[in-house]
Amino acid sequence: MMKKILIVGFISVLSFYNAQNKQIVFEPGNFASVLKKAEKEHKLIFIDAYTTWCGPCKKMAKDIFTLDTVANYYNSTFINFKFDMEKGEGIEFAKKYQVNCYPNLLILDSKGNIVHRTAGYMSGSEFIAFAKNSLSTDKNFIALKTNYEKTGLTEQTLSAYIQLMEGACLSPSEGVTNYLKTVKDENLINETNWNLIRDIVTDVNSREINYLIKNYQEFELKYNKAVETKIINTGTLFFSEYLNAKEFDKNAYEKSKLNFLKLNWPYNNLIIYNTELKLNKKFNKPAYYESVSQPQFLRLNYDNAEALNSMAWSFYEEVNDKKQLEAAVLLAKRAVEIENNYMCLDTYATVLYKAGYFKEAETEALKAIETAKKENLKPEDYKETSELLLKIKAKLKG
Repeated sequence: MMKKILIVGFISVLSFYNAQNKQIVFEPGNFASVLKKAEKEHKLIFIDAYTTWCGPCKKMAKDIFTLDTVANYYNSTFINFKFDMEKGEGIEFAKKYQVNCYPNLLILDSKGNIVHRTAGYMSGSEFIAFAKNSLSTDKNFIALKTNYEKTGLTEQTLSAYIQLMEGACLSPSEGVTNYLKTVKDENLINETNWNLIRDIVTDVNSREINYLIKNYQEFELKYNKAVETKIINTGTLFFSEYLNAKEFDKNAYEKSKLNFLKLNWPYNNLIIYNTELKLNKKFNKPAYYESVSQPQFLRLNYDNAEALNSMAWSFYEEVNDKKQLEAAVLLAKRAVEIENNYMCLDTYATVLYKAGYFKEAETEALKAIETAKKENLKPEDYKETSELLLKIKAKLKG
């Protein structure tokens, strides 16, 4: 009797253990063998396209792929396969299927054609909904994309199309370009169309950019500083050849600069300034930090807290020159004046510390920690500031 009780108990424990340890079963072998198996079993293929450094990939594998409901559904519905996009055949797969971010989750047919796809971390319920949508001829990625392209995008359907494409880490620019071809010049200033020009259009020779340049003052009356930012960022693209080069061809660049100035773009001096900052950052670091430490950088970015904070932090990491650190303090101080948040306060305290202003650094570090608490950050989120504060106190005592 005792043996029967023990055996029954063992079986119960084993059953419970197995029930709690289900997971998606991924096929061994290579992609070609998976295609063959899918064809034989008349199933679609789920692909987990990951990289070893991707945190959300690891979290999905640990927390989502091991849910009973998820494992049951995927194991019964698909042939499952996963591989690293930076190794072996994963490299070519990533190129062919435009895998641009991770985790990238794809459903293919047995011929290797995309049926459905998305990107990013999902909860268990979202992940099952994704799988079910792949089986719907109305809701899967290819059906939706094909319908948009067949019927033609309109102002009403643009948002959903962009969301579909960007949700899979794919550029919506081709569809947007086709839509904008249907828009009359005078309607390019409408909010929907301006948002597309601002966020997606990058071709410096396009009709949309040319219209923006010719009518920038009218755009600025409606959309303020964002228009200037768009023009400057787009203008910098004229010099992509030099910014992306391995070596700097100064003579060729100077000729291109003259040709650009002849176009009489608004803010052309700012565009040249930003371009040469980027060129110096890549090819001549001392000149780069020397340029940024001049008053012009602060003046040009006076209302841009993100740019000022980011630059001040770069100085903290790479600069030791006292005069340049003084300039970094001014950048960080102005960033705090614009946005009095934890991130900016932390940078300000850090730069003050490196510049040797320990009392001021202590004050700002305390403000940063207090602000972090108000922003509901966890102690580990502001751990480095707490450690900085200890260093500052040590300097003040010494």
